[in-house]
Amino acid sequence: MAERLPTLTHSLVPSVSQIDARDWLRLFGDTAEGYEFYQVLESSRLEGFAFCYVLVSAGAEVELIAPLFWSDFDLGIGLEGPAQKILGAARRLCPRLLKARTLFCGSPFGEAGVIGLAGSPADPAALRSELLRAMEGVCRRQGLAFILFKDFPAERRPLLAPLAREGFFFGDSFPNVEVPLPFPTMAAYVESLSANARKDLRRKVRHAEATGRLRVEVVEDIAPWIEPAYALYLNTYRAGTVRFEQLTREYFLETGRRMAGRAKFFLFFSGDRLVAFNLCFLHGDQLIDKFIGLDYAVARPLNLYFYTWHHNVQWCIAHGVRHYWVGQTDHGAKVRLGGRLVPLYFCARHRNPLVNRLLRLAARFLAPEA
Repeated sequence: MAERLPTLTHSLVPSVSQIDARDWLRLFGDTAEGYEFYQVLESSRLEGFAFCYVLVSAGAEVELIAPLFWSDFDLGIGLEGPAQKILGAARRLCPRLLKARTLFCGSPFGEAGVIGLAGSPADPAALRSELLRAMEGVCRRQGLAFILFKDFPAERRPLLAPLAREGFFFGDSFPNVEVPLPFPTMAAYVESLSANARKDLRRKVRHAEATGRLRVEVVEDIAPWIEPAYALYLNTYRAGTVRFEQLTREYFLETGRRMAGRAKFFLFFSGDRLVAFNLCFLHGDQLIDKFIGLDYAVARPLNLYFYTWHHNVQWCIAHGVRHYWVGQTDHGAKVRLGGRLVPLYFCARHRNPLVNRLLRLAARFLAPEA
C-alpha cells in the first residue's frame, strides 16, 4: 500500500522576519538576494507596495515559500516609440488604461522571480495548487484583478507551465544581461570586444580621466553621501522610459545596514563632487549591478556611463568576479560591451475571463523589445 502523503496547508505572513531563517536557507539556498534583501524591501517604505509571504507546509515541514507583493502594474511597460506615445495620449482621457491592481510573485526588482522549493518535492503539482489557492485568496481580500509570476528564468518553466490549464498565459519579460568575465586582466576583456567597441570604450575612458579629475571610492554604507546619492538616483529614475518602483532614501540606507559584506556602493567623484554611483550586490563570483545614479550635467561630457562600466569591470576582474549582471534595460549598449541576453518570462492571469483572453492575444504586442 502506497504511503499517504501529509495534507498540504498554507499560511500567510506579512514579514520575512516571521519565517524561520533556516527554512528560508533550506528552500532558497544561499543567494545574493536572500533573507536580508527582503528585510530591506519591507523596511524601505516603498510607496504603493505591500508585501507578504506564502508558506506551504506538509505537516510540520515547510515545503514552499513564495514572496508576494501587490501594487499597480502598467501592462504597457514594454511599449516603445509610436505605440508608447499613442498609449500616453489615450491615458489623458483614461488614466488607468492598461493598468491593473496586480498580485506579483517575486520582488519588485529582483534579478529573477523566485520560489523557494525543496530539492525533490514529493508532489510538486499539489504544492503549486496550494500556492495558487493562497494567491487567489489574497486577490479576493485585497481586490486585485491580476496575478503575475514576474521575471522567472527558464529553469522554473517546468514548475509553472501546468498553470496554462488554469487559464494562465506566458510571455517574454525584459531579458537580463550577464557579462561573462573569464579574463585574467582588464586588457584581455577589452581585447575581447569588437574593434569599434574597443576603440570607443578606450577613447571615452581616456577622455573622462583627462578632463573629469575622477576618483572612485567603494563603500558598504551610503549614509555619509545619502543626500547627493539619492538626488542622482532620482535623476536617472526620472530620465528612464521603463519605470516600475521608485526607491526611497530608506532603501539605500537599509541596504548598507542589513547587507554588510554584500552591498557595494561605487562612488564616482569629480573633484569633491559626487557625480555618479552604483549600488551592487557581491555574491561569490557574481556582482549584480542594481541601480545607477548620474549627474546629467556632466554625465555626457565625461562619458560617465562608460567610465563607470569600465571601472566596475576592472574591479570585478581584480576581485575574482566572473559574472557581472547589469540589469534589464539599455540592452544595445550592454551587449556591445560584452553582455549576453538571459531570457526571462512571465506567467499571468486576469480574473475577468474576457479581459484575460484579450491580454493573452495582446501579449505578443506588449512584449518588450530587447
